[in-house]
Amino acid sequence: MFGELLTLFASTEIFIFVFMEIVTKLETIQRVIFKKATVRDYAVFVVIFGLFSIFGTYIGIPWEHGAISNIRDLAPIVAGFVAGPYIGVAVGLIGGIHRLFLGGDSAVPCCIATILAGLLAGMVYRYLHGRLPGIVPAMIFTAGIELLHGGLALALIQPFSEAVEIVVALIPAMIIANALGVGISIIVLHSIHRPEKPDPLP
Repeated sequence: MFGELLTLFASTEIFIFVFMEIVTKLETIQRVIFKKATVRDYAVFVVIFGLFSIFGTYIGIPWEHGAISNIRDLAPIVAGFVAGPYIGVAVGLIGGIHRLFLGGDSAVPCCIATILAGLLAGMVYRYLHGRLPGIVPAMIFTAGIELLHGGLALALIQPFSEAVEIVVALIPAMIIANALGVGISIIVLHSIHRPEKPDPLP
């Protein structure tokens, strides 16, 4: 499990690096963040973050029974926090349907969990009236999403003994990696929202 955690952390670091480059360089993404986006901007945002979600699957760690320890939920959670439930669900659908096509015993619960991740993060956006959550609340929320992910696996994978084996092996690492990734993403987004203070006059 320790080796799995290290691999997921490395994958999360790659995700965050690319994420920072995109949100700080692409004006389309910044217009979504600052609530000045057009329909085209939202469409580009959904495609980019949907690809991030797919990327989160591919850099995951394949396991038995077709299960994958991954950071796929990270992108729809951040998308939901930034742009609301419709965008969060759209991003979750891209990542979730892609995971469904990969197959395996956990394909259906993983697909549903990724879509719910975007939806529920979007509901947080609505509750906060478009404001970003704090870093710790965002990480706790993400941990809850991964616990929901595990609960769906326990409910939908048969036999139950196999579901327990998958959840025990994969979910702890996914909780830590996804929560860490979302926490760092929120830090980046807060830094973008906070204008730099001018230098004091001499």
